[in-house]
Amino acid sequence: MDNKKIILVIPYRGIGDLIFHLPLLRGLYQKYKSKINIITNSANKAKFLLNKEKSVKKIEYINFQRESQIKNSYLFLKKLNKYRADICVLTAPSKRLTIPLMMSNVKNKIFFKKDKIKDLSRYIINQSINKFRDINFIKKYNIILSKKKIKEKNVFLSIDSHHDQNNWREDNFIKLIEKLLLSKKIRKIYINFAPNKIKNFDKIFKRFSRNKKVFFTYQYNFQDIIKTINNCLYIIGNESGPACLGASIGKNVFSIYDPKHTPNLSSKIINKKIIYLNSKKLDTKMIIKKIIKNIN
Repeated sequence: MDNKKIILVIPYRGIGDLIFHLPLLRGLYQKYKSKINIITNSANKAKFLLNKEKSVKKIEYINFQRESQIKNSYLFLKKLNKYRADICVLTAPSKRLTIPLMMSNVKNKIFFKKDKIKDLSRYIINQSINKFRDINFIKKYNIILSKKKIKEKNVFLSIDSHHDQNNWREDNFIKLIEKLLLSKKIRKIYINFAPNKIKNFDKIFKRFSRNKKVFFTYQYNFQDIIKTINNCLYIIGNESGPACLGASIGKNVFSIYDPKHTPNLSSKIINKKIIYLNSKKLDTKMIIKKIIKNIN
C-alpha cells in the first residue's frame, strides 16, 4: 500500500460535485493500491464529508477563485511540488490550473481539455453504474449520518445552488410551498439557501417567515444542515448538494433540474430511486402535481 504518491485535484465548489467525483477517487485507489491526496475547495466540505473514506490519505484546501490568479497559480504550483507525486489528476478544464500542473515536478500529469471533459463524466458515470450499483453508499463511503426511520413528514426544500442558472425560479418555489402547506401530512418545511443569497429569495422570506410550519436554515452551520436533512422524510429542490446528501442516506428526493445547465446528475450516482423533474419538459404545474401526489 502507498507505493505511489497520487494527487486528485477537484477545484469545484459544490457538495454535489464532490460526491460526483467519488467513483473516480475510489477507482484510482483500486487501480494503484495507494491512498489518494486530495486538493480541493473548502466550500465543498470535503474534510467533513470524507473523514472516514478509506481511499483518502490527506485533504488540503486551496483558493481556486479567479481573483489574484497569478498568486493562486503560484500557491497551487508550490502545493503540487511539495508532494513530489507520481500521478496528478486534474478534473477541471482550466488553463490557469493546467499551466501550474505542467510546470510542476509531478511525473505523470492527467488533465482534460474542454472538448474531452465529457470523457471524464462518462467514465465516472460508467464506474458508478457498472461497479457500484449494488453497494450500500453509506457503508462504502461513510459520508454522513446513519439511516434512521423518520415518522414525521418533514420537508427539506433546497431552493439554492452554487450556480444560479441551475435554480428553479423563485415564483415556482412559492407555488410549491403554498401547496405543501395545504397538505395536512406535512408537519415542517425547512427552506435552505446560502446566507449571502437572502436577497435573491426575498419574496419567499417575506411571504413565509411568519408561518409556524416554515423554518429557514440560512443561519445553520453545516453540521446542523446535515442533521436537519437526516430528520426530514423528503428532500425537494434543485439538483445540488442537499439532493446528493439526501440521496446518500436514502431519503425521498425530488430533484428539479435544467438539462442545459445540469448535464450530470450527481445524485444519480448515489441512489437511482430519485425522482427527477426536468424543468424544460415539465411545466411548473406538472412538477408541483407530481411532487404533491408522491407525498400524499
